[in-house]
Amino acid sequence: MNELFSALDEKERTRLRLLGLLFLVALFVLIFFSLGQRRSYQLLVERLQGRDKAAAAAEAKRAESAAEWAQWQEASQDLKDLKEKFFYREGQEASELRLDLEKIFSEAGISVRSYRYNYVSLEKERIRKVNVTFTFAGSYPILKKFLQTLERFPIFLLLEKIDFLKIGGDGTIIELRIVLAAYYANY
Repeated sequence: MNELFSALDEKERTRLRLLGLLFLVALFVLIFFSLGQRRSYQLLVERLQGRDKAAAAAEAKRAESAAEWAQWQEASQDLKDLKEKFFYREGQEASELRLDLEKIFSEAGISVRSYRYNYVSLEKERIRKVNVTFTFAGSYPILKKFLQTLERFPIFLLLEKIDFLKIGGDGTIIELRIVLAAYYANY
């Protein structure tokens, strides 16, 4: 290798040294900039990972919100079903209630001569109530059958009050004042 350098004259050696020096400077510049690019790359990767985490958190929040919205929609549908199936309709509550009472009385095997309606407005509610008062005269098994029939009835028709009026001497015949509460939606 020395023989090769000794064959060169001084001007060529200077040029070769200058080229070597330029090569080293270019190599150092390349290494310096590549390290800067590597650092920049690492910073961008870290930033991208942070954004991926934020996107995953946002997606989880969105899924949670979608599930909550589905629950609200289900609750709204449940309320609509409740209103349609279990409450009497406003304006028609008296006729529907009368028909339902006749059905319950006939199924229970009792006859009621007369009953009285009393409309009650519940404060701060969109539900109204009708109290139906009637007198029952019969035996305990018939009363029990009536209560079971009332309990199985699908619409909100609830036993609100029982007043004992008379109890027969042998206890077989009882006379009661019964108050039923029927509910209707006021929407």
